[in-house]
Amino acid sequence: MNIKSVSVTATKEPIRPRIRFTDKWLTQIGFTPGILIQVLPEPNGIIFQLYDEVIQNYGELFNDTQAKGGKLIQGCCEQLMTSGEYLRDMGLDVGDFCIALYDYGVIRVRKLPQQTKVIIPKKKDPKSRMICGNWLTGIGFVPEALIAVSAEPGKITLSLQNNDIESYAALVKHARANKMRLVQVMAKTDLICIAIPDISLNKAGFTLTEPLYVHYGYGVITLEKLDLEALGF
Repeated sequence: MNIKSVSVTATKEPIRPRIRFTDKWLTQIGFTPGILIQVLPEPNGIIFQLYDEVIQNYGELFNDTQAKGGKLIQGCCEQLMTSGEYLRDMGLDVGDFCIALYDYGVIRVRKLPQQTKVIIPKKKDPKSRMICGNWLTGIGFVPEALIAVSAEPGKITLSLQNNDIESYAALVKHARANKMRLVQVMAKTDLICIAIPDISLNKAGFTLTEPLYVHYGYGVITLEKLDLEALGF
């Protein structure tokens, strides 16, 4: 599955929403330097679409793209970027988290609902399944915090626990009785991470190579299989 996570960032003054992709995979799907690209609105997101036909009339193409609420841009070397108020008109704004599904000549971007993310395994280390990001501290998952991990078919739940010594023995007993796992939040250099136990992944029926859908609130995180159709793909 060709999928990437992307967030809508901001340009410098004047502040405008911006989406940027950078990597060699862009050229592999045809987004080479100088090629013309249409950025068009789609339900709950946008699409980047190569225009590799012979241009008979650039003015007509430009006007047609604008009439559809889109914009014409050009590919750059291992980078694809667009910014402007027109992204807001398409429903995307600074701070939005999105996922992108791509194939040759096309990149579809969809906005994620609030308090959700997508975990995409790293190809360099597919054996590890980590939740990382300093956003974790904002929902109570600070370094050394204790977490109870429960799993059922199709779902894993991480619940923040009282970390004082007096309740630890009772917590361990409760976790064992309910077949839960206990893990701690880790601080890896300057990044906050939570390692998901393999036994929990197996119990939920998750593989190490598939993306997972994350819903979070204060003190709780749930992981489910990613449903692309539900997100508008």
